[in-house]
Amino acid sequence: MSRLIVTALAVVLATGSATPALAAPTAPAGAVPAAVAEAAGEQLLPLPAGTIAGAGTTGYLVHDLDARTYRWVRFDTGAITELPFDRIPYIHGADSVAESVYNGLTKVRDMRTGAVVLTVDSNRLYRANVLGAVDSTLLASFPDDATGREVLWLYHPGAGGAGTTAVSSATGLPADATVIQAGAVTGSSVGLSYTSGGKRYLASLDLTSGAVSGAEESSLPRTASSFDASPTLRAWVNEGYAIETSLNLQDPKSAVTRSVPLKYAYRPSVQVVGDWALYADARRWPMEPSPLQALRARSFSGTEFKVLDTFAGAVREPDGTLLAQGGTLTQGEGLFRIRAGADGRPVATMIATNKVPVELALGQAAIPSVVDLDKNGGTANLDWKLSRINVEAKVTLRHRRTGKTFTTTFTPPQEAYVDPHTARLRWNGTYDGLARAFNGAYDWQFTATPLDGLGPAVSSSGSFTVTRKVNPRDLNDNGSPDLLVRDRAGTLVRLDTYHVPADRRVIGHFGSAVGGGWQVYDRIETTGDLGGSAVGDLVARDRDGVLWLYQGNNRGGFLGRVRIGGGWQAYDKLAGGSDLTGDGRADLVATDKSGVLWFYPGTGSATRPFATRKRIGGGWQGYDRIAATGNLAGGPAGDLLARDRAGVLWLYLGKGDGTFAPRTRIGGGWQAYTDITGAADLNDDGRNDLAAVDGRGETFVYRGTGDWKAPFQRGDQANGNQYAHDLMS
Repeated sequence: MSRLIVTALAVVLATGSATPALAAPTAPAGAVPAAVAEAAGEQLLPLPAGTIAGAGTTGYLVHDLDARTYRWVRFDTGAITELPFDRIPYIHGADSVAESVYNGLTKVRDMRTGAVVLTVDSNRLYRANVLGAVDSTLLASFPDDATGREVLWLYHPGAGGAGTTAVSSATGLPADATVIQAGAVTGSSVGLSYTSGGKRYLASLDLTSGAVSGAEESSLPRTASSFDASPTLRAWVNEGYAIETSLNLQDPKSAVTRSVPLKYAYRPSVQVVGDWALYADARRWPMEPSPLQALRARSFSGTEFKVLDTFAGAVREPDGTLLAQGGTLTQGEGLFRIRAGADGRPVATMIATNKVPVELALGQAAIPSVVDLDKNGGTANLDWKLSRINVEAKVTLRHRRTGKTFTTTFTPPQEAYVDPHTARLRWNGTYDGLARAFNGAYDWQFTATPLDGLGPAVSSSGSFTVTRKVNPRDLNDNGSPDLLVRDRAGTLVRLDTYHVPADRRVIGHFGSAVGGGWQVYDRIETTGDLGGSAVGDLVARDRDGVLWLYQGNNRGGFLGRVRIGGGWQAYDKLAGGSDLTGDGRADLVATDKSGVLWFYPGTGSATRPFATRKRIGGGWQGYDRIAATGNLAGGPAGDLLARDRAGVLWLYLGKGDGTFAPRTRIGGGWQAYTDITGAADLNDDGRNDLAAVDGRGETFVYRGTGDWKAPFQRGDQANGNQYAHDLMS
């Protein structure tokens, strides 16, 4: 088989792959000294983003699939010419490119001069498969619907001068030729392959005459996806649905073939340099590396060694020298010329670099100094820049005050894919488990371990502060409302609620004992912030009628009690937690035993939390429960709920001056609950909610609607809230 035909076959088999394998002529003597001198005496060329797509005598072509563009880099100056096209058909070894624009002009540009040397109306290429260009000749194959064959046309500059085009058809192709593809340039000829009579043939196209000659049937199996050869070695990759992917090496003289299984290969390719087959998998997925990521050289006898630590693609220069894109731990990623050394073993010399390390490198972390968990659905994006993200990342977030931690290990695309250089943790504002994270200062630790084993792990650390708006019923500074229940033994338990957006649930099973001895009080009422702290407080009335203030300690418990005053046994109902005047201070209401409702304005002082009481009105003896809910319907201030003795619940909209509008009936059946209480915003939708507990200790949540005519949705049972209790707030 001629070298020209071998070249054509290699290119054709690589069509559609980012790693075309082209035929390798015998390496010239003295190649290694030339390569060493090249590396030592010349400055490295640039390697733009993308994958190597071809090389001519004057430069190489790089395809950036993400940016949908190509770039041509000159060997002599390193100058880069951008070619902003989605697809540029390219014939390997050529110094011309075909720039195709739909419904416009297709131009052939000579990259030696940068000049357009041929222009063809794209309408003339309708349905054509443009193969590429050599010098000023454009090759395109057209389907013939009448015969089912393909016709190969050659477009040249016309005799009429600039802008004119001449066209001729190739001769010598069989009448049933289909699937015509171009190989590589050799002098004034281009290798071709085509199918005829159900078989694959290789031939040569003379660009001057347009004649196709020298056809030979391919001896490769149909399952060969990549092929290359030299006078002393033939190599190909077999792959298919029903066969095991394998690397096959053949001695051309004896025709003896040896097969090497390639497990887990995604896009394997092979190139031949002298007596060695260079093979690798060009897969560059960010999530997991290929076991064949390194470019390895293997001889027919089975000797093997690593040439490059990573591999992205390879092409041939017109003289047959292999250009491989990949990298080494010491040099980083770039473009390498690979030639046979003095001992015949392939030697790789870097000629271009993209300045990207192969060893994992950690860049600047993009962590906000303040994480506002009231935004983005209670989540925060924590980003770390890496040279690549085929890593296992471990992140630990530690709350500085309490030592509570969040720890996770992930591979970046499974968590949140951003780009090939960003490992993103989308933190949901919790600790390990479902517990909501506290506000305050956090220290973070990040470690990334390369999945491909190339280089050591990298790590960094830093800090940020978590903040949320103050929730009036938040007792432990984690942004979520807390409910208090007292069991019959006198132990006060705090239920830290947690919202599950996916299924609309509210969970409150994170029960923490506040302490015992609370049986001395006959009424306990959470009030929101009374004394200017960052969390909510409570008031408790003992059986002698003395009212006490317990300020929240920001950790889910309370500071020592402060006496507010006596005489509170005159009241049979208390309700706190609403700002009834819009002054930003929590207020208290109480009904006396004659049915008069009294308003106690908050002062913001922990030593004297309430101003002198004001009489609102009588007739409240008909209610057995009242609950301050905060603003339910967008009015000027907080509202009040009252349940009558028949189980009907009524809404009193606050006017903003401590008084209320006439009552609105919500509905009946509320006698099923032993206690009801305002619960602030349990589900992070910006509307205040209501909690109710039945005689079995089950808690139900009524989510606010924002509509005063129907202020609550249907109640849902909250999970994990069963406590034997005699009081809830």
